[in-house]
Amino acid sequence: MITVAQYLGQHLKGHEMELTEDIKTNAAIICEKANQLIAAFGVDRGLRSGWRPSAVNNHAGGAPHSKHMTGHAVDIEDNDGELDKFCRNNVQILEGIGLWLEDDVATPTWCHIQCVPPRSGHRFFIP
Repeated sequence: MITVAQYLGQHLKGHEMELTEDIKTNAAIICEKANQLIAAFGVDRGLRSGWRPSAVNNHAGGAPHSKHMTGHAVDIEDNDGELDKFCRNNVQILEGIGLWLEDDVATPTWCHIQCVPPRSGHRFFIP
């Protein structure tokens, strides 16, 4: 289970001024949706990356408009690729929860999900 405290607290120290009420609201939504996906998958997975302040995102090499900065995206540990495979084989679950998945070619050891569609609008996307 991914908690909002974990999601927000991972990179909070020194960046408290960037954490807005909108980001907190978005964080609660993405955590709930991520936990629904993990429950459907049936195997608990941990948080790899949650909210990222802009400086942390830049340092990590994140996309300039990363949904992590707005609290709309989460990376879930997926070292064996099984969660990505589950998502590919169960697109109706992603649709029902309201999630979009970054292609696992770009995320080989984690599963990047977001609760807002990418520019392409595709359920599975390449950044």
